[in-house]
Amino acid sequence: MITQDQYEEFRDNINTLIQDYRENFSVPVITDSRKYEETYRKRLLGMSRDLRPMIDHASNIDTDEFGRPSLLDAKEKAFIILTKEIMGLSNRRMAYELPLFGIEKGISYKTVERLYSDPLVIMILNNLFVETLRKKSIGKCDAIGDGTGYSLTVTKHYRSLREKHGESVKKGQFVYSFALMDLSTRMYIGYAVSLKSEKDAYGKALEMLAKLQIELDSIRLDKYYSGQSILDDFSENTRIFIIPKKNSRIRGKKGWREIIRRFMNDPINYLREYFKRSNSEAGFSADKRTTGHMIFQRRKDRVETSGFCKGLLHNMMLMNG
Repeated sequence: MITQDQYEEFRDNINTLIQDYRENFSVPVITDSRKYEETYRKRLLGMSRDLRPMIDHASNIDTDEFGRPSLLDAKEKAFIILTKEIMGLSNRRMAYELPLFGIEKGISYKTVERLYSDPLVIMILNNLFVETLRKKSIGKCDAIGDGTGYSLTVTKHYRSLREKHGESVKKGQFVYSFALMDLSTRMYIGYAVSLKSEKDAYGKALEMLAKLQIELDSIRLDKYYSGQSILDDFSENTRIFIIPKKNSRIRGKKGWREIIRRFMNDPINYLREYFKRSNSEAGFSADKRTTGHMIFQRRKDRVETSGFCKGLLHNMMLMNG
C-alpha cells in the first residue's frame, strides 16, 4: 500500500529521476543522412508504385453526381491532391503540370483549390487511410500519441511557441494535428487536424481509432495529457504511461493508482516505455521534410483536408517498410 506521503516524496523527485535516466540509460540518436536518403527514396518509390492502384480501390464508391459534370473523375481528383501535397506545388503549378502526370485535361488553379472541399475526394482520402492500415493488418498494438502544428504563416514556428505558451498557442497561426502511432509499424492508427486546439485534434484522433476498432495494449502521452481524466479515454485494459503532474495525488480511480504503482515499483522500465514517445517526434519530423511545415489553404474545410493529407502520406510512405 502506497501512502500519499510516499508518493509525494517520489513525485517531487521525478525530474531528477528523468535526468538520471537520460544520462545513464537513454540511447543516443545517431543521424545518418545517407541512410535516411536511401530509406526515403525506397519509401517514395514504393508509394509511387502503390498510389494509383490504391486510389482505384478507394474510389470504388457509388455516388450520384449533381450539377454540371466535372472534367475530372474521382480517381483523378484524389491523385491531383496527393501529388500536389507530396510535390509541394502551388494550385497554379499543379494545374499547369497535369500533362506531366498523364492527365490531359485543362483545368484552372481554382479547380485544384476546390478539390480540397469536394466531399467525394474527402471520402476517398479517408478510405485510403483505412486501406493503409488493413494492408499492415493492424488490429491490436502498443501506441504513442503526440501533437504538432503546421504553420499558416511563414514567420511562426509551432514547436518553439508551444514550449513557450503551452498547449494553446494563439489561434489562427497554426493548424493543430494529433497522431496516434503504432510502435511496431510506425503507422498512424488515429490522425486528425483541428483549427481549434491540439486537444480537439486529440479527441478526433480517438474517434477515428474507435471507428477503426483498433485495440491498444498500451499508450504513451506527454505532460498535456497526464491528468486522471486520461483514464476516461482508454480501455481499462490499456496500460498508460504518463508523467503525473506536480500537484497530482495518489487518491483517485483504481487505474490511476495502478499507473503510480507501476512507476514507483520500477521507474527505469517505466521511463524506458514512456520515452518511446520520441518516435512521434521522428515521425513528425519526417512528415514535415516530406510535405513541408506549412499549409497554404485558408478555408477551414480545405485547411483540414490538406492537414489530413500529411497523415495519410505518412502511412503510404511506410507501407513498404
